[in-house]
Amino acid sequence: MINDYVAYIDTDSCYIKVGQWISDMGIKDKFYSLTQEQQMNYVKRITDVITAHVNDKSYHVTQRQHYNSQVDDFKIVFEPEKIALTGLFSTKKRYATWTLLNDGKWKDDMSITGLEVIRSDSPEQIKPKILEILKMVLRKYPDEEIRDAISKHKSELYTATPEEISTNKGINKLSKYLDTPYTWIKKCPHQLKGVANFAFLLNKFGLEDKYDIPQEGNKAKIVYLKPNKFNKISLSFYKWPKEFDKLGIQVDYVKMVHDNYVVKVENLLKIIDKLDLMEYKNLIDRLF
Repeated sequence: MINDYVAYIDTDSCYIKVGQWISDMGIKDKFYSLTQEQQMNYVKRITDVITAHVNDKSYHVTQRQHYNSQVDDFKIVFEPEKIALTGLFSTKKRYATWTLLNDGKWKDDMSITGLEVIRSDSPEQIKPKILEILKMVLRKYPDEEIRDAISKHKSELYTATPEEISTNKGINKLSKYLDTPYTWIKKCPHQLKGVANFAFLLNKFGLEDKYDIPQEGNKAKIVYLKPNKFNKISLSFYKWPKEFDKLGIQVDYVKMVHDNYVVKVENLLKIIDKLDLMEYKNLIDRLF
């Protein structure tokens, strides 16, 4: 049986599991006894062989035979681009690697393509925490250390300020979706509903002169709210009014942490079949 050593393939790129091949060849112990520089040179020699084979086949078989090309001076040429220690492949064009060499230059850092951890609207406090978990996974940290980090992150997020836990989104087409400063029409985006809700509460509590309402073309911070007597679900704001806490308007930290941290970390751990790392270690963690 021939093993498949392709980890990921796309239109013009292919990731090969050289480490798996080394293990299958029975030379794993010998390989890891080498210095890092010797290991890199060994992998480079392997990639040179793979590259020469691929280029030969792409020209003589694909171009000349399959497409009957008679052009001798035109060849599709593939070149080694990256050597990575580990990789985490989610779906097409969504992956991360711990890259050692990139285009011949030493990197020794994460490379991320398409994964949602790098979305621009991610909360200020959450993005670095997800990146830390991703780094720990790629660097093959012990499971217990990853579990401890997740528990620590969740505890910290529940003490973050509303500004730190909020998502960040652009405020556009207010005139299209808001029929009054406090109400909206159907299919109104939730960040615009949040603007109307914020304006309503500022008016209700006489705080209009103290806090600015998000305006067209700007970015606002958005949070979901705990159930309240005004039945407001979300708010969009620049600065969180400290008066809200005493007036029963509170951020739904459980939902914010779940939607923006827990779900994204779970998506990473599913790939390596380690969702159990999200489980609570003890009863104290369940309070959060």
